[in-house]
Amino acid sequence: MTVPEMTEHSIFKTRGPLDPVNDNAVYVPRPELEQLLRAAQATSVDAYLAILSSRQTGKTTLLYQLRHRLRPRGVGVALIDLSVVRDQPEVEMYKYVAGELRSELSPNLPRSAERKDAAALPTNSIEFRRFVLDLARQVRAPRIVVLMDEVEAVPEKFSDAFFGAVRNVFSSRRKEDEAVFEKYLFILCGARELHRLTGGPNSPLNIAERIYLKDFDVAGVQTLVANFQRAGMAAPPETAQWVYDQTGGHPYLTQALCAIIERARPATITPEVIQSAAAEILRSDDHLEKMILQVDADAVARDQLAKIAAGQAVTFSRLSPAVARLELLGAIRDGGQCVMRNALCEMAFRRHFGIAAAPAAPAAPRRPWGRIALLIVAALVLMINLPFLSVYTSDILLSPRALNVPVALDDLGANAIIRYDPILRANSSEPSPISVEVDYTRSVAPMAVTFRKDAAPDILLAGTAQRDLKPPASQEKFLITLNQSGVGVIPYNPFNPRTERRQVELVFAPQGQTSPAQKVPLDFRVDFYSGFLISIGLTIASAVTFLAGLLGNLQKAREIFTKLTKPAQA
Repeated sequence: MTVPEMTEHSIFKTRGPLDPVNDNAVYVPRPELEQLLRAAQATSVDAYLAILSSRQTGKTTLLYQLRHRLRPRGVGVALIDLSVVRDQPEVEMYKYVAGELRSELSPNLPRSAERKDAAALPTNSIEFRRFVLDLARQVRAPRIVVLMDEVEAVPEKFSDAFFGAVRNVFSSRRKEDEAVFEKYLFILCGARELHRLTGGPNSPLNIAERIYLKDFDVAGVQTLVANFQRAGMAAPPETAQWVYDQTGGHPYLTQALCAIIERARPATITPEVIQSAAAEILRSDDHLEKMILQVDADAVARDQLAKIAAGQAVTFSRLSPAVARLELLGAIRDGGQCVMRNALCEMAFRRHFGIAAAPAAPAAPRRPWGRIALLIVAALVLMINLPFLSVYTSDILLSPRALNVPVALDDLGANAIIRYDPILRANSSEPSPISVEVDYTRSVAPMAVTFRKDAAPDILLAGTAQRDLKPPASQEKFLITLNQSGVGVIPYNPFNPRTERRQVELVFAPQGQTSPAQKVPLDFRVDFYSGFLISIGLTIASAVTFLAGLLGNLQKAREIFTKLTKPAQA
């Protein structure tokens, strides 16, 4: 493949982190982001977080996305690139980190705090601890998320003291006069050095929970290869799998492979195009070259990797220093046993170690009937879900959300209006009010209204069940909730698409008497919103799968339709 010069506006990105807005088309959502968002917005901080992964696997992009998502939610976020402090004196390191903290958190600080000059910045771990304590007292946000990238850049002779101060922020948050330390959540990104800092009882960051960043799955690679259409190239449905077979979903290598193809601009992506781009990476690539140099610098890890590349069985365990280092260098991954990170890494190290390439496995025969079966299953799921959605739409979505029920209480000399929402939502802590308004039409003894729920034991009432209604007019309100929660109570059954109902009674009677009494039943429909979301998700997924399968098997579908509609021969 002849590779032309890089175009000015390349779609795929192989240098630097992705911008959360401008690079959205080539950003692949990471499941770890949701985990970080939950931790950042939790009511309390149970542990700091350490994101471990090898070079160019999207750690910095992940931090950019996290900051982009948290700031609009009122969370104080500071993203600090520690690569700046590499080879710097200790004093400058503390000044830089503190200055970045104050600058990044400036939207959450009063103006008086923003005007403090550099002389107030700390120069050692003790002053740094005092600085972050004062900062927490000034920041108005309830949570301060500090994102520290490139942990390895902190000079080793300072790292234990610096990260020890970070650890002390966590351990001191229970002190009464330092409770504001509870605001802080530190999230650190790195590889080998972060692995050391977070391991062992005496490590300065053993209060950090480790998160190992995973590579893209095939669906993530599909997000990237879908951009080929923007470049005017046809990409068959198998393209994502072809790319994944080479890169294993490695973020940088996947972007690099796609960038090479983008520059070559073939009319149609084929396995040969993918192979040619992979060969281009294996001829020269900074990422692979640096990984090889780092492996060669560690004799024990190098010998271990040579065995793995040759096909020897080596148990995967991060308790083994050599295995842990090879994982964080990006050479291997956990496959039960240690396996090479991806096909490109395997080929690069086999060449480096002089190991003959493994024989290629024979291509599996294509089975078009598998796609036809998937098409049929998707159509069945779609049809099964439609009645459930129809019932939910008519009974819940289109149902009135406010009822005014007039009640003539002739025997009690009054008229009443009962106002309530006939829809009860499960999995909701928000109470539903039932308002009772009574006007007396003649001078009689005051009455009482009693709430009864005998037929609906899972309805909870806030307050007393009996309320007094005094003349000449009175109003009372009952607050109820449906005691249904959790996945186990979602009544999602597309074969019986009914709406559950509940009924309660309001009983009107003279105060202190049981008669004359008048009972007013109130009917409720139960909105199991989670069941609706499941049905919507299945419907959308099956519709998309059906349409994609139909387009991919149009000719086979025509053949089947012809056979089914052809009259039987005598």
